[in-house]
Amino acid sequence: MKITLGIVSAVGGCVMGMAGFYLSFGNLSSAGHTTFGFSADDARIFAIGVDVAIVTCLVLDLFMACIRTSWPVLRLLAHGMTAASIYFNAAAHGAIADNLDKAASHGLMPVLFVIGVEAGRRILVHQAALPADHDVIPGHRWILAPRPTWRIFRAMKLWEVGYAEAMARQRERAIFNAWNEYKQELRKAGLVEGEPEALARLPRKLEPFGLTVDQALALPDHMARQELRRRQESEQRARDLELDTERAQHEAEKARLAHRKEMATLRADLTTTEGVAGARARGAVAEAEARADARSRAVADLDEAVEEREAAEARRQAAEADARVAEERAKVAEADKRAAADAALAEIEKQRAAQARKQVAEAEAHAAEAERQAAEARHRAAEITRRAVEAEDVANFTPRQRRVRVVARMILAASPRDVDLAAVEKAIGKTTSTASTTKAAAVALLAAGYDPAAGFDPEIARDAERDRD
Repeated sequence: MKITLGIVSAVGGCVMGMAGFYLSFGNLSSAGHTTFGFSADDARIFAIGVDVAIVTCLVLDLFMACIRTSWPVLRLLAHGMTAASIYFNAAAHGAIADNLDKAASHGLMPVLFVIGVEAGRRILVHQAALPADHDVIPGHRWILAPRPTWRIFRAMKLWEVGYAEAMARQRERAIFNAWNEYKQELRKAGLVEGEPEALARLPRKLEPFGLTVDQALALPDHMARQELRRRQESEQRARDLELDTERAQHEAEKARLAHRKEMATLRADLTTTEGVAGARARGAVAEAEARADARSRAVADLDEAVEEREAAEARRQAAEADARVAEERAKVAEADKRAAADAALAEIEKQRAAQARKQVAEAEAHAAEAERQAAEARHRAAEITRRAVEAEDVANFTPRQRRVRVVARMILAASPRDVDLAAVEKAIGKTTSTASTTKAAAVALLAAGYDPAAGFDPEIARDAERDRD
């Protein structure tokens, strides 16, 4: 059936398009010469140019849609050329007001031609799943809601998003604002969320946004789940930030230990350099001793050859040389002593560096183990919470029953004394009085044997036993 309809449509479209093109060409050729002042040859070119411009603009629009770079101006230009062709055909045989029947019959020809081309284009767009005309603002929306439609159009152009995405964002924001207004109205009226009177207001409140009655009544549970998800994501981001901070501190400590190790290495190199300097000093002492011995022999020789004054002078110089030798020896001894002390200090620094590396390795092992245990604990807690929420969905619990079980799981994770009313109020988003009654109900539920880890809920058990009876 589809193949048959396709063949018939293709043949009929081609016949209709060719008929429209042929008749439009004849009308425009005649009117171009007699009415619009073209020569006989130029009139034919004028007729071809008008009709071919329509086809070319539509084909170019389809080609640009194929390469994912649509340009709506081409469609507008094609429609403008269609309107011009209709006018030219209608005015081909005189004033339109004087010849309405002729104008209507001749103006119908280009309409048939354009309808055939547009039908073929839409078939190709649908079969090839091209992004043409699928994400634009419908014309009726501009008439029914011009101001909101202008905001959607502005968002589409500013943020480069399609109509469907911009519409979804606008609808989500509108429902969220309506939900906040609904909660404020409940507080002013002294009503509590989940009560029948409070729920009865929701369908009328959300009617302008296209929600059914069931969708409107299910909105509190949906918003509660969304709030829980956002809170869990916020807590996860806080935990990730804390973990990143600890990792940064750990990296800084590693850098400090590496710096200490480098300083110890530099001190060891300095000690080695000072040892070389000590060896040179000892060589200088030996050289000085040799020179002193030579001077002593010279003094002995001079004692025999020169007068007493010269011998005394030589002895004085020898004494000064001996003093310098003693001084050099003292310096060498001091240098050896410092070298020994630096070597001992370098050995101590090496031992400290080794101990620090050992401590770093142990700390990294402890941190990895703690992180693994924390991840397992978070996974277990998330799994318990997921199973509990699924069980609550199956049991069709009310929002109050769900809040009681959220607080019960908080108490199981800590203790009743550690979970204060402020934490309960923050977790369930209620007032202090409601938080107090919710905590009391949670303690009573735990006393009745509520254990989400084992999958036991006394109220579910009672309902199941009642169903069996």
